[in-house]
Amino acid sequence: MTLDEKSRISADEDYGFDVSGFIHVPQVLSAEEVSACNEEIDAGGDAGTLELPALQQHPVLTGYLEALCGAGFAIDRPPSLVGDGPEGTAVPLTNGPPEDRRRLRYANYRDTRECRGLRLFVALTPTGAEGGVVLVTSSHNRNTEPPADFLAGAMDLGMTEEPQLQAGDVLICAATTIYGVRGRPGRVIEIQYLNSRARPTAGYAEIEAPDWFTELTPAQQAVVGTRMTGRGGTVVSDGERAWVTEAEEQPPSVTLNLDEHSQPDPHELWFWDVRGYLVLRGVMDEEWLAAANRALDYVLENQDSFPEGHRSRIEEVPEQALRENDWKWPEDTSPRLGGEINRPRVGGLYELPAPHCDPFRRMIGHPAIVKRLNWILGYGFRESTEPMCCVYPKGTTGGSLHGENPGSHTVYNGRQLVEQTNVAWALQDESPGFGEDSGGFLCVPGSHKAKYPIPGSLTTSIDLPQVQKPALKAGDVLFFGGVAHGTTAWRSDRMRRTTIQFMGSSNVALPPGKKGAGWRWSSDVNNPANASKAKA
Repeated sequence: MTLDEKSRISADEDYGFDVSGFIHVPQVLSAEEVSACNEEIDAGGDAGTLELPALQQHPVLTGYLEALCGAGFAIDRPPSLVGDGPEGTAVPLTNGPPEDRRRLRYANYRDTRECRGLRLFVALTPTGAEGGVVLVTSSHNRNTEPPADFLAGAMDLGMTEEPQLQAGDVLICAATTIYGVRGRPGRVIEIQYLNSRARPTAGYAEIEAPDWFTELTPAQQAVVGTRMTGRGGTVVSDGERAWVTEAEEQPPSVTLNLDEHSQPDPHELWFWDVRGYLVLRGVMDEEWLAAANRALDYVLENQDSFPEGHRSRIEEVPEQALRENDWKWPEDTSPRLGGEINRPRVGGLYELPAPHCDPFRRMIGHPAIVKRLNWILGYGFRESTEPMCCVYPKGTTGGSLHGENPGSHTVYNGRQLVEQTNVAWALQDESPGFGEDSGGFLCVPGSHKAKYPIPGSLTTSIDLPQVQKPALKAGDVLFFGGVAHGTTAWRSDRMRRTTIQFMGSSNVALPPGKKGAGWRWSSDVNNPANASKAKA
């Protein structure tokens, strides 16, 4: 890889770094460069600081550093070998002091990206089964402190990722991305960089103070000390006098201004903040699931008896990429997206005849859902439109990535709030990954805070490496809002059955008597039938 080939980072890399907090760049170092680094390590042993000029002056790395950290970047912590971590599945993670998350922060504003610190992991041997670098995806954008047991490795929560590196590969991470080391990662070099506006971790070398400096009080010396001598300090005041102290800022508490019953579980709040979605396991019991599936059997078996326009008639919703290409799949369509059946959905769930309405009405105001929505949406949340149920047989098309809406996620007085959240009830299993039995919900974790548009076309963005497909078991409930999401084509022999409620905060306009539903193709302005009616 030459400098000309990597003069700037690609749109995919821009997006990946923004939402995940790292990018994996393969084969940055040639075999000769890897060999030169290994020879220097062999000659000097493991002790001391490594020079490794092949890394520090590498043109491709320089291109990435300038793109992400800005011109004038500097080494903050010189190259060193990553030490071995603990064996087993419990991997302690490095969070860093709260002050570092401000000093080394990642920010994106006015079309300007400012990553004040970068951490590079350079593999000189492959990582694999024996160990590797563990990252907490999207943690560089966190607004919540991670729970102590999560940092200790006692509770993974499914939030970590261990990229498999080959010799010559480089992991480029935001310095605020939480990380750890599992087992014996082999020869991996760690280097930390700063942009030109960030204070070095070790501070500055002290210089001699001017004569007048000694005439100042200790508090005054602390205020001007860094500029004058390289040594400052923390000053506090009671409004009458000021003095020097060792006080440190404490991170904000997860205790929100809510009643005691609506306080979030720290693990759930942490997951929601970093990932942008949340799964509650086993909300529905077997009896409830059976009743809901019987109700859907009734709906599907009685389609012919429902009159035209009945709310429980199946509506097949075509994928946007298909209808925008003259109803033909483009040649570059991902296998994850393409299918033969437009996505069938039914509504009118609350209005079904008894007892078939009961399992769906039971979802309204369920205590487990209310508890979460009060800290996600705030008091006074309400249903925004009628719910739907996806009833996808094998061969149903997927849905391209959409719904990325960072503007809907705000932090107000330390509290995270969104305006819209979908609540999806899994009535059948949705397998993880993209294998033969796959299908259903997928998303880009962390994209609820993205500052870059989804790269690629409607038909290919679903293949981005940041796309993940969490497993859902029948009875689980999924919350998701501003995170970029879609569905992979349904490949399973069992039917996808997922009921989705659309919930909003009390701040969003909702005139009473609203009848339309955005998910209905029959009323969609993009439906050719509606265009014909409008012309008539």
